Amino acid sequence: PGVPILEWGPPSPSGAARVRGCTIVPAMASLTELLLATQVPDKCAAAEAQIRAAEQASVEQYFSALAQELAGADKPKIARQLAGLLLKNGLSSKDPVRDRELKSRWATLTAQGRAQVKEATTSALIAPELDVGKAAAQVLAKIGAVEIPPGEWPGLVPLLLQHVTNTDPRARQIALITLGYLCEDLVLLAEDGTVINEGISNDILTAVVQGMRDGDSTTKLEAARAFYHAVVLAHNNFRNERERDFIMTVVLDTCRCPGAEAVQIAAFECLVQIATEYYDFLMSYINTIGPLTWETIKSAPEKVAIPAMEFWSTVCDEELYLSDLLASGQAGQRQNLNLIRQALPYLIPLLTETLTRQQSEEDDDTWNLAMASGTCLGLVAQVVGNDCVDLVLGFVSSNFENPDWKFREAAVLAYGSIMEGPTSDKMRPLVQQSYPHLVHALQDTSVAVRDTMAWTLGRIAQFHAAIVPVKELMPVLGEKLRDVPRVAFNICWVIQVLAENTPGFEGVQKPETTALSEFFPALAQALLQVVARPDADERQLRMAAYNALSVLCAHTGNDCLKHMATLLQEMLSHLSLSFKNVERECELQGFICGVLTAIVSRMREQVMPVADRVMEEALKVMAAYQQVKGGAQVLQEEALLLATALANAVGSNFERFMPHFAPQLRVGLQNYEDLQVCLMATGVIGDLCRALEGKIITYCDTILQILYTNLQNTAVDRRIKAAIMPCFGDIALAISGEFEKYLAPVVQMLLEASNTRVQDGPAGNEEWIEYLNTLREGVLEAYTGIIHGLRDAGKLQLFKEHVNAVLGFVALISEDSTASEPVMKAAVGVIGDLIFAFQQELTQHLGRAPFLVKLVEYASRSQDPGILKTGSWLRALLQKYSAAP
Repeated sequence: PGVPILEWGPPSPSGAARVRGCTIVPAMASLTELLLATQVPDKCAAAEAQIRAAEQASVEQYFSALAQELAGADKPKIARQLAGLLLKNGLSSKDPVRDRELKSRWATLTAQGRAQVKEATTSALIAPELDVGKAAAQVLAKIGAVEIPPGEWPGLVPLLLQHVTNTDPRARQIALITLGYLCEDLVLLAEDGTVINEGISNDILTAVVQGMRDGDSTTKLEAARAFYHAVVLAHNNFRNERERDFIMTVVLDTCRCPGAEAVQIAAFECLVQIATEYYDFLMSYINTIGPLTWETIKSAPEKVAIPAMEFWSTVCDEELYLSDLLASGQAGQRQNLNLIRQALPYLIPLLTETLTRQQSEEDDDTWNLAMASGTCLGLVAQVVGNDCVDLVLGFVSSNFENPDWKFREAAVLAYGSIMEGPTSDKMRPLVQQSYPHLVHALQDTSVAVRDTMAWTLGRIAQFHAAIVPVKELMPVLGEKLRDVPRVAFNICWVIQVLAENTPGFEGVQKPETTALSEFFPALAQALLQVVARPDADERQLRMAAYNALSVLCAHTGNDCLKHMATLLQEMLSHLSLSFKNVERECELQGFICGVLTAIVSRMREQVMPVADRVMEEALKVMAAYQQVKGGAQVLQEEALLLATALANAVGSNFERFMPHFAPQLRVGLQNYEDLQVCLMATGVIGDLCRALEGKIITYCDTILQILYTNLQNTAVDRRIKAAIMPCFGDIALAISGEFEKYLAPVVQMLLEASNTRVQDGPAGNEEWIEYLNTLREGVLEAYTGIIHGLRDAGKLQLFKEHVNAVLGFVALISEDSTASEPVMKAAVGVIGDLIFAFQQELTQHLGRAPFLVKLVEYASRSQDPGILKTGSWLRALLQKYSAAP
């Protein structure tokens, strides 16, 4: 009866382990044996099943047994480590929903049961084997993360502090390791709005700073690693100048630690963390930090120099972030210290010289100092703009024709790195003057120089498209597509970027011709030759060529549409042939679907003669993907995008494909565990409504039932739930009066969503605010769609009882300073829709409602043309129906 409970103990006389109610795998009775059996392939599954059964039967007994195993000095080391791992996994999960469940589960255990686990785990902390101690440290950190915020384990941190002052170096090290793990978890909690007791964070910081001053280098290392997390909780300490000076002195001294590279690396990483968290306080220390980092970059081993370089990249990130805040008026009292601008005379020569420290022409993806330098130089250019150009060009011009390939490549890399930041007016004469030399460098004898040169041309096209001499460049690009895969990959990217940055593609209407139009047939043919190269699998060249072709088709003039039908047939042939080689992710089929999607989107109704073939191939990709996934209910996203593009192209004619496509769409909507695909499938509903209009009614019951289920399921990501909201409006617009049968449940869902408040999420959390804005915008769009749909059918009276709820929702938004521009625009729009629908009856009800006055004032002050237009329309309606605020 019930779930069997595992009886940890010696084997039964028959040689079989006993579980109440059944007999389990023979000779696996003790926990130790079970844990060891999980490492044996033919015993693993049975052992893991038995362990899971024990967890389900009694969590308290399960935890207690694992803790005793972890603490057992006579147990095998591997068994103790595995026990610690199972305990940790029983206390936390990377999945947020599961993590909350596990933490709640721990809290429901008896006080005695929890105390036994903590006592046993604490005793394992100072085991002679460091790996066992680390396993115990992770468990204690997870328990601490649950119990420290509510003050349920006040003794943990003092206990660890005692170990930090222990005369035994090993005890000090393991205590610091535990504090590091604990701080890592406490920081995550603090970021989510949990208040961490200031006294506890202060005690931890004191302990780790003390550890960084320890004479033992291993202790110093573990202290520095713990400090990296602890310093995030030290905001009050950094506001105190005396404490801040002491902390900075210790960190900088640790950066200089002689003969201990690992300690120096950890210390410079702490300095990076300080730059991220406490940029506002850096000015007082920059005269020390600057020379220290520069000398380290020049002379220290590369592993130490990289985090020293990272400090300056982080300062760039902070100054870019501050510039954005200042531009949007959200910086408050914060100021940009302009540390990068002040350091330019020292930074630029250092960064450009460091670019020359490449070790090999081979394209190694391993992160190295030269790469870090290029990244930092790119960020510096974004921060200071034109001010860095002349300094960098001095290095470029003196090394562009250097006999040593390292210096030639460094010159080209430096030039490409400063393209983002400086203005096109500054760069235009320089690029025009240098372009012949740049193109000539594509013929360099060094493959590294040719590779970087192609990348640099892409950067010029990306950030200064208007100054690229397309006519001169195109023939060279076509030729260089035949270079080695490494270079050809970047040439594909140049073509893609040139196409992406072609002007005139912002709206629905596409330009009749573009600078690329005359080259389209030759470029398309050259890219098709690239995908057929025998070495196209190297360096992801085939992917790059298909991507470039896709973007080229999407961003070429209407004068190239005459080539699309031929290209469509070619790509359908590619797709048919590709099924001979179907890999785990259907990558090749996905790339080809991407090109087809671009072509179908451009051809629109002209695709009708081959629409059946396109849909057939898209469905074949979906089926192939499900087959290679072992029959799993999954959906291949590029094939979904292709089907959607076809629906948009053929409109109501897509109805004949719906019996085959609807089951696939259902798979995508129900597979909420694949966030990306589920979001896409949810978005497809709107496309289908616009394509099929009233014909979507056949599928509405099924679609809406899945949407309701996803909204009510706590395991479904909130981003999916936000994406569902506008679907209700799309459906209402499409089926008009037929929406009556869905009105009540849909409005109930919208009411529940509109009740979500800023304070329901973590305080000051940007992700939460962004989600809330997306949710609210979706709800308002849904209301707009419903109002229009019912009005078109003459059934607007059905919505009358819900008007006050909409008004209340808009009033709430008008009081919320975190509401985004799109939300405010939608709010102005929905009020206008309601007044247009209900006229004087509503304006008399509203009078001079404060929220209405706010909306009108907001719209009139806005710089956004769309909001100004909507606001003007709303004012005109109010005047017409005589309730002007």
